[in-house]
Amino acid sequence: MTERSHLMDGLRVLAAHLIVLHHLVTNGPLGQTLQPLWPGLFQLLHDHGRYATQVFLVMAGYLSALALLGPQPPTVVRNIGKRYARLMPAYLLAILMVALVVTCLRPWINQDWLTEPPTLQQWLSHALLIQSLIDQPAMTVGAWYVAIDFQLFVVLNVLVWGLLRLGFKQGSVLISLAVLCLASQWVFNRNPDGDVWALYFFESYGLGAVLAYAMHDPRGNVPARGVLLLCMCSAVVAGLIYPRPRLLISVAVCALLWWGVYRWRPPAALSRWLQRQSDASYSLFVTHF
Repeated sequence: MTERSHLMDGLRVLAAHLIVLHHLVTNGPLGQTLQPLWPGLFQLLHDHGRYATQVFLVMAGYLSALALLGPQPPTVVRNIGKRYARLMPAYLLAILMVALVVTCLRPWINQDWLTEPPTLQQWLSHALLIQSLIDQPAMTVGAWYVAIDFQLFVVLNVLVWGLLRLGFKQGSVLISLAVLCLASQWVFNRNPDGDVWALYFFESYGLGAVLAYAMHDPRGNVPARGVLLLCMCSAVVAGLIYPRPRLLISVAVCALLWWGVYRWRPPAALSRWLQRQSDASYSLFVTHF
């Protein structure tokens, strides 16, 4: 990526705050207390606020694939290690904060929204980002996304590395990503029990990855824009036949980024504000209780 995208900053800020509002409405006493004041708004946030995660998934796929567009195989272990190190500080701080809050409040508050003090097994599973895979209770509401983001990043890097190491070109990588994206739309994403695995979310992450090829790899042997259109149309059809608003939202985000990922240029003051808020969005996402 040659420059910072103000559009992505804005989408990231909006999505992060929608997720926070969704969790405040869904979990804890705030929703119960204020719901009578704005019942329609609270119901909307409760039912649909979680779909804002599709924004993060599409953008994560786009940015991760963009970094892998070179002709040489990626350094998988190094990339995965850097990703883990990037995710961990705010994430570990978040679960530490939650553990301290739970420990302090549990003697006085006995409500379902307050989790039990974490066990050693919970700590270890969260540190390894496998808590959902071994059915450990989440220590913070954003923990599941961090684990899924890491899984998706590993899948993408291993796939690209493996194909390039075997001598395939980027066109073959693009086709493989598209096939995986389509498989997620029509098979994996239809199984609710699969939402602890990366392939469940590749319907959105894959759209972002294919978008990176369509926008930045015009030399490929395969018409990348045609492949992207195929994936987007397939997502719309799949989302209508087997009703899943998340697919339609992912397509809308993908189309918006395709149209103007670097086109939108807000005033300087707004740009600086969005950049600051965007930089803080991950910390907000994982640390809000």
